[in-house]
Amino acid sequence: MQKEKLRSFEIAVAEISFLIHATEDKDRVINQVSSVLIVDKDEFESENLLGHWGNQIEMIKGSLKGKFANDIASNILTSLDTYDRKKILYSLDDYVDDKGTLYLRLDKQKICEGKIELSDIDSLKMKFKPKLFFSRSKQDYILEYGRLLGSND
Repeated sequence: MQKEKLRSFEIAVAEISFLIHATEDKDRVINQVSSVLIVDKDEFESENLLGHWGNQIEMIKGSLKGKFANDIASNILTSLDTYDRKKILYSLDDYVDDKGTLYLRLDKQKICEGKIELSDIDSLKMKFKPKLFFSRSKQDYILEYGRLLGSND
């Protein structure tokens, strides 16, 4: 039964969001994010916001479904270095909610350098929502993500 569950695990939706400040080159950042994460630039939508001090900020959001969501999740999880993968692996309970959604924060500056790393500062927020199965518990999802994270060692 467990092997059957492992084979049917899929990411149904991948959501991306990040901020671009007035001092950043919007086109360059979006191009780099698109290139590194392998996401079409047309998937992103922009919303203008006003910062606390009146500065211009843009919220960039994107949502991928089906195969595209699976592909970006696989790309990110396998591109993380051993340290970051182990960091997530050893504390998956903190990264996964009760519905099996995996939350990651990636370093936006490192992405602009062509690298994928975890970071809580100036981060690109990722949310991976798995295809839901009513019989799965949070621990089942944690096992699935653990398998994906451990597959590159």
